[in-house]
Amino acid sequence: MKKAIIYSFLVVLAACTTNKKIQKAQKEINKTVAAKPAPIPVAKPVVVAIKSRYLLKDSASVRIYMELDIENLKKDQVAQQLNDYFRFNWLLQPDYGVRERIGSGRIEITDQNILLKEDKILLDFEIPRPKNLAKGLLLTEVFQLEDSKKSNNDLVIDFNGNRLNDRFGVYVGGQSIPVFRNYINKNDSFQLKSVLSHPRDLFLIRYKNDFSAAQSPMATSIRPSIASLTIEETVKVQTNTFIKLSQEGLYQVVEDTNSTSNGFGFLLVDDRYPRLTRPENLVKPLIYMTTSQELRAINDNPNSKQALDKFFLAITSGNQMVSKKIIKNYYHRIEESNRLFTSYKEGWKTDKGMVYTVLGPPNKVQRSRDREVWVYSQNQNFSEIIFTFNRKPNQFMENYYELVRYPEYQAYWFPFVEAWRTGNVVD
Repeated sequence: MKKAIIYSFLVVLAACTTNKKIQKAQKEINKTVAAKPAPIPVAKPVVVAIKSRYLLKDSASVRIYMELDIENLKKDQVAQQLNDYFRFNWLLQPDYGVRERIGSGRIEITDQNILLKEDKILLDFEIPRPKNLAKGLLLTEVFQLEDSKKSNNDLVIDFNGNRLNDRFGVYVGGQSIPVFRNYINKNDSFQLKSVLSHPRDLFLIRYKNDFSAAQSPMATSIRPSIASLTIEETVKVQTNTFIKLSQEGLYQVVEDTNSTSNGFGFLLVDDRYPRLTRPENLVKPLIYMTTSQELRAINDNPNSKQALDKFFLAITSGNQMVSKKIIKNYYHRIEESNRLFTSYKEGWKTDKGMVYTVLGPPNKVQRSRDREVWVYSQNQNFSEIIFTFNRKPNQFMENYYELVRYPEYQAYWFPFVEAWRTGNVVD
């Protein structure tokens, strides 16, 4: 009996000792697990924006160029990541709303047809040129494999090549892809080239560039989009040769100086554009957030910097912190408007640039061949706002849009302007 009691005691003691060892070991494991940092999730590449344009190559094909803004790409593995995460497809149909398929295919991504430039992916590929089709709509789809998300881009193609920029593009520096913007910085040298680089003479016409800013969305009086133009200079140039211009302003590339309707235009701007940095240039965009009396006082002051300081301190009751916040956010919107909407005039002066500056990017954009609709979603401060822009081609570009104006916009517009003046807009 005594032996049994001693044996039981030893068993219990051994169990307690073993349990303590297990608990101690578990604590060590827990310490190790706690000390080991959790793995940082890897951000997947995601498409932010797409731009596209084309050049007719020959009677059989069209060269398509795309500029893609894709976040979280490793710069040394661009082609590999694009193939790992995305599929690129194209579809050609006669027009918006017409589902007839004229052609389709997959866009192959290789090191030979992509280029990384200023954090943008430049991609080019070719599609067959259909017979007996004057115009077509090219729909490009970027399909994200992981979550099946699609990013789409639409591009109307004139297969007859009626305009000069259907056949010739502006190539800055030694780039192999034409620019997607309508401005060239003053220090840039550029070439005018076709896909097959056929040499020929063209003409550059420089116009006096002093266009007005967009009228408010409530101004329903008709005003011509382009007033009479004054030609200041005409220069003959040759394609495939580098050109460098010294005079800022509006230029038009034409085949014949007696027929300018089918040419295309661009602005030659200072090297800091799309940013505005000179005080005399910073004054002008204030038209969208000032009264006529305030704007007159600013323009009457010969010292632009002083005029700016006085205005911003006046609307913020001398609060320098709020003034700096307004200045930073407002001129960032102006810069983005220049980047996105520059046409024959600075981007902030266009109808789209004005709406973008005051209200910011729309929540949704709906496009058709001749119309673009911007939708700003309803929130606690206002109901859904819709701006309609109609395409209005001119001698400088095919895709220029003008806003359809209504007096009813006043109910929405002035509260947004007041939000800017009180520093309540977050960019």
